[in-house]
Amino acid sequence: MSTPVSFFGQQVLNRVSFLRCSKEFVKKSLNHDSTIFIPFIEGEALISPENGNLVQLSYSTKSYQNILSTVIPAYTTLLNSTRSRSDESGINLTFLGLLEETDSTFNFEWSNIAYKGTPYFGLDIRVTDNTLFKKADFESIFSFPQMTRDHIFEQTNADASLYSQGRMYLDWLAKYKFCPGCGSKLFPVDAGTKLQCSNENKSLHCNVRDARVNNVCFPRTDPTVIIAMTNSDYSKCCLARSKKRYGDFVLYSTIAGFMEPSETIEEACVREIWEETGISCKNVDIVRSQPWPYPCSLMIGCLGIVEFNFHNEVINLNHDDELLDAQWFETTEIIQALDDYTGGIRVPFKNGTNLPGSTTIAHQLIKQVCENYKRLRTAAASHL
Repeated sequence: MSTPVSFFGQQVLNRVSFLRCSKEFVKKSLNHDSTIFIPFIEGEALISPENGNLVQLSYSTKSYQNILSTVIPAYTTLLNSTRSRSDESGINLTFLGLLEETDSTFNFEWSNIAYKGTPYFGLDIRVTDNTLFKKADFESIFSFPQMTRDHIFEQTNADASLYSQGRMYLDWLAKYKFCPGCGSKLFPVDAGTKLQCSNENKSLHCNVRDARVNNVCFPRTDPTVIIAMTNSDYSKCCLARSKKRYGDFVLYSTIAGFMEPSETIEEACVREIWEETGISCKNVDIVRSQPWPYPCSLMIGCLGIVEFNFHNEVINLNHDDELLDAQWFETTEIIQALDDYTGGIRVPFKNGTNLPGSTTIAHQLIKQVCENYKRLRTAAASHL
């Protein structure tokens, strides 16, 4: 049985991460006629005014040729230097991978193996009056609307996954500008997938530059646990309403929180469950994961099985002041809502409330509780 693909998590491209260190590969892929660039402005992608799709720039599109033929060759000369930093150049750029199984004429030989496909890059535009590139260099796309959460969940999973990968890298490049070891400027290397300290003063120790293992900084991913709580026969599911509001609707969902240092996934779930709901849960199953580009999380989806004993399941919201409400719902009520669901970013539930839509891992975890409930009932019925 194949592993289900999460929204934002489809591997559209072969990342060929080992080729990023080749300056020859990066230069060739940047300037090839088939290369695709996904543009971001100040960290957010763009949507096409014509069709609402994720904007992708190519040399073959006449209206984008001026952007690419002017900016990309000039940026190529700045690779692996402090001048490529967005504060100086006005852009951040990161290699995403090769789209294989296409008729692209791009190929690159490495260790006697030919790698073929369409190169993809993320391009974040952060121009000012003081940067090398100016707003005028990108004039044809500056009027495009930016991607919102409502828009992104209307994209195909392939486009959403390209967006997620690009956004996470570009957000990291924009935020991390100075070396944590010595305060010197950081600059991108390996096609924008690593950052290197620019300090060349060997008399000044830098625990980043001088580390024995590596002398670069790597992209940040924040592991986050997200848990659907249920009981041993899956007949109930605990869902919560956060004090944070997204949109003008009432949403009940799973609970989630960042993992802490020296914490296992299972123990992080136990802690988050107790801190947010007061429920005592000791049985945790890891189910699946989902990248979440707001800004750089990996959601680790779990089921928390609570042994009901008139104590463990009691809800107490007074520990951590995050939730507005939490309730144990009958799984049969949730099943009915999912059966009636026809798509969209939320599932209409009871009394004007909503559940998360199918593009979220929260939805998949809630659905897992429902599927487990139905399997148990089917198995029990077959033994009668």
